[in-house]
Formats: sequence, C-alpha cells, structure tokens
Amino acid sequence: MTRRRVALAAAAFGLCLLVPAFVQQDYQLNVLFRVFLFAALGLAWNLVGGYAGQLSLGHAAYFGIGAYGLVLFHDRLAAPLPVAMALGIIVAVAAAFVIGRVAFRLRGPYFALATIAFAELVRLSAKNVHSLTNGDVGLQAPELFVEDRSRWFYWSAVALTALAFTVTALIARSRFGYQLQAIREDEDTAIACGIDPARTKLLALLISAALTAAGGALNASLFYYVVPDPILGIDVSNKIAIVAMLGGAGTLTGPIVGAVLLEISGEVFKNVFHEAHRLIYGGLIVVIVLFLPEGIVGAVAGWWRRRRS
Repeated sequence: MTRRRVALAAAAFGLCLLVPAFVQQDYQLNVLFRVFLFAALGLAWNLVGGYAGQLSLGHAAYFGIGAYGLVLFHDRLAAPLPVAMALGIIVAVAAAFVIGRVAFRLRGPYFALATIAFAELVRLSAKNVHSLTNGDVGLQAPELFVEDRSRWFYWSAVALTALAFTVTALIARSRFGYQLQAIREDEDTAIACGIDPARTKLLALLISAALTAAGGALNASLFYYVVPDPILGIDVSNKIAIVAMLGGAGTLTGPIVGAVLLEISGEVFKNVFHEAHRLIYGGLIVVIVLFLPEGIVGAVAGWWRRRRS
C-alpha cells in the first residue's frame, strides 16, 4: 500500500472508533459489532479463499473452537480471560494445521467437501461430548467486558477488523502473497517455479484460523452463551465465505464492503419485510452473484481500469 492509502485506512478506522460518541443505543452498536465482526472474518477467509483460491467451507470450526476455548480454558483451568482467549486461538491454529495437512492434498470440490466434513466433525463432537461442552444445552460464556459492554465489544470488533486488514495488506504485497496468487492462478505452474503449494496454503490457513478464532471468542462473550448449532453450523461458514465473495474475493476491501452490505441490508429487510426478509435477502445475493461474479469491489475496479485504458 502507498503512504496515501495507509493514511486513508488509518483515518477510516480512527473515525469508526468515534462512532459510539454518536450512536448510543445498544441495539445499533450490536448491529455495527456484527458488521465489523464479519468484516474481520471475511478478511480472514479471504487469505485462503480469495488470494489462494481455495474454497473453504469449514471456517465455522475455527470460529467455534475460539468460542469454546474461551469458555473452557477460563472455567475449567481458571485461566485469566486474555490467556483463555489466546489458548483458544492456539487450539484453533493447531486444528487448522491438522486439517490443512490433509485437505491441501486435495483440489477443487474435494477440498471444499473436506473442510465441510471437518467442521461437521467439530459440531457433532460439541453436541455429543456432554461432559465437556454440555451438549445442546450449551455453556455460559464469561464476560470480557462488564461496563459499557456494547461500546467495548464494538471497539474490539473494529480493532479485530483493523488487524485483519493490516495483515491482509502486508501479505498481499509480500512475496508470500504473490505465491498465494500464483497458486490461485495456476498451481502446476507455481510448482514449476519452485513454490510449495501445500506449505504456502497451510501458512495462510493458520493465519486465517487465528483471526477467525478471535472473532468466535468475541461473539461468544457478547451473547453470553455457546451452543453447538448456531456457532458451529454450516450457515456460519457459508456466511463468512459469502461476505468475502459478495464484496470481492481476492481484494483488500471486498470483505468489508460485503459485510456492510450483507449485515445492514439483512437487518433493514428483517425490520421492514418481516417474514419475507429471507426471500428478498437471498434474492439480492443471487442478483449480485449473477451480474457481478467478481464481487462489488472487483466489478468496480474492472470498470475503472477499462475507463482509464
């Protein structure tokens, strides 16, 4: 990124931190929390799905591991909350290492199916290991913030998005980022150029899993409870992927645009159209995917390049 773009990004995130001075209602701050949370999750997924071109549909596993890790390490081992959160992230990274070593030997739909199977394995384990997770009853999550909860969770989500954005920006312009993009364009040619695809994609997955697990811990603490289906279901994986693809997979700002559009439009449609909001919400996604296959940011960037040329 140029210095000008760095300054613009820093100013944008700085202005986002000032939002609670103008938005006072907890409901509105919680909506904005979800916007930034899924922006961070979309940026994390983008490292694997956008830059490396690997369709991962199992990120709910890392999201759930981060959530359960916060609860279990704090309650069972009496670890301080920051330590419990860090341990949950480490477990998620370890799980990503295991699945990555196996799944990255596969290509195309087989890789996607492997990630779905892994996420389902984690979800079913959480539902059936009652002595550890309390099954479908779930576990009460500790509070990371007690006073001004909505504000602090909002600020935390903004900070996580800023971190994910910074990591993505640094990777995109690094040798590692170019290796990921080479693998996405033509894996066989990348191998011929001396790139190790499995190792490169695995490193991207580990970084992605760490950021996703941090988001899972924040989400669990905000909503007090961790239950297997809502936090480990395939809907979570799909939404994370859709956020990135809707905004523009493989672009720096695409996941942020996708999160804003998806969360804000979903909330507006739910309040205005009530029971019909899912149909309209789904129709919007279909229209964008059909007419903007590169995502919103990708389409705008392509139009701008054609205009300049």
